Parts: sequence; structure tokens; C-alpha cells
Amino acid sequence: MATATRTSAAAPALHRRVLRAPLNSVRNTFRSAGQWATFVAQTFWMLPITVRRYRRETMGVINNLAWGRGSIIVDGGVISVLAILGITVGAIVAIEAFATLNLIGLGALAGVIGGWGNVREMAPLVAGVAFASQAGCRMTAEIGSMRIAEEIDAAEAMALRSIPFVVGTRVIGGLFCVIPGYLLTLVVSFITSDTVIRIFYNQPGGTYNHYFVQFLTPTDILYSLLKAVVYCTAVTIIHCYYGFFASGGPVGVGEASGRAIRTSLVTIMVLDLATTIILWGLRPEFVFKG
Repeated sequence: MATATRTSAAAPALHRRVLRAPLNSVRNTFRSAGQWATFVAQTFWMLPITVRRYRRETMGVINNLAWGRGSIIVDGGVISVLAILGITVGAIVAIEAFATLNLIGLGALAGVIGGWGNVREMAPLVAGVAFASQAGCRMTAEIGSMRIAEEIDAAEAMALRSIPFVVGTRVIGGLFCVIPGYLLTLVVSFITSDTVIRIFYNQPGGTYNHYFVQFLTPTDILYSLLKAVVYCTAVTIIHCYYGFFASGGPVGVGEASGRAIRTSLVTIMVLDLATTIILWGLRPEFVFKG
């Protein structure tokens, strides 16, 4: 009789535990979404405060993001990495474009790909990935270390608003680094593509430049820059978010960096699809001139 009583009493408790798991999962999902929305809204809403009150800190962040500690790659800045990747992207685009078009005897038309595919797709993606890997992880580690060491709490105790001081300065600093750095990347990639086609493949430079200019428009350059700015802004907010809410000591900071880089890479690809459709449509039109 006692056994039957214990069994009947344990059944409702087991039923509650079974239902509690999905409810907690849904609750945590909504809590995380609300935390994300609040963080992003506060970041953009308080950017004017960052501009007015934290100019010196913003300038320091710009210098740190752009040049790092003066090295080229390891612990360097975004500018050097973007320039190196510009050379790489320009060479890859030229080699693949010429190899593909030369199969049908149109190798000299590689300028079409250099003035179109490079600007619209390759360069913005490379800029976003480079910014995430070089500057994004650094932001997560820095802010996460500040959170673990209670430096953010100390800043709030000194009447410093943590989001404008910590996050807003990095958003503005990232924009000031990405815009000139990305334009430099485009210029370097253009020069590299032209050099590869003319010197390594012995193609006439006039033909390459003719089709390159025909398919390269100022509107495409502006849209390409806009894509890079959107990617890097999203990357900055993602990495700052994971660093700002890091917990669990140094191990937690490392885990936050890993989650941030995975999230930012997926976000870049999703934003690339969205921005390409928004800016150029599902069926972009090309006017081919001889």
C-alpha cells in the first residue's frame, strides 16, 4: 500500500519535470532575444553620448583597431590585414576568371569579373571575415576580460555609462577603420588583377581595362562599401555582446570568443544574401558593350 502511494505521488513530479524542460527552453530563448534586442537598441541609441563624451577613448580604439601594435599580421591592425587580403583576392579573381573565360577564347574579358564579381561579392565578404577574425575576436577578449575583472562594474560605479564607453566607442572606431581600409582593399585588388592579367598571362592591358571600366560603376562601389559597413557593424555588435555578457573566468572568455566568431561568420553570409538582393535585385541587369 505504501509503495502504491509513493508511486502515485512521484507521477505528478515526473510529469512536471518533463514539462519544465521545454518551457525553460522557450523561456530562455525569449530571454536571450530580449537581451539581444535591448543591447542593440541601447548601443545605437547611445551613440550620440559616445560622440559627445568619449572622444578620446574613441580615438584610442580607432588607433588600436587600425594599427594594433605595429606588426603586420600577428597582433597587427585591420588595415594591414585588409591590404594583404586585397592582394590575395585580386590575384585569385584574375586567375580564376582568366582560366574560365580562356576555355572559350575570351580570356581578355577577365576585366568583366574584376569590375563586377570582385566589387559586388568577393571584396565585401573578405572584408567582413577579415574584420571578424582580426578585430572581432580582440573585442570579445578585451571586453570579456573587463567583465571578468569587474572593470565594467567599476566604470559604472564611476558614473561612466558602460555601453557607450565600452561598446559605442568600438562601433564608431570600427566604422572609421573599415571605410578607408575597405577602399584600400578595392584599389589593391584592382591593381593586382590588372598586373596578373597583363604580366603573367601576357594579355593586352587595353582590352582588360576597357571591359573593367565598362562593368565598374560608381554605384556598385558605393553599394559595395555599404555592404562592408553593414557587415563590420554587425560583427562589432556581435563580438561586443558576447564579451559584455561573458562569465566563468578565462574559460568563459574563450568560449565567448568562439561563439562570437561562429555567430558573426554565419551572420555575414546571411547579410550578404540579403544585401545583394536588396541592392541589386534577384535579376540584375547588365549592359554589355563592345
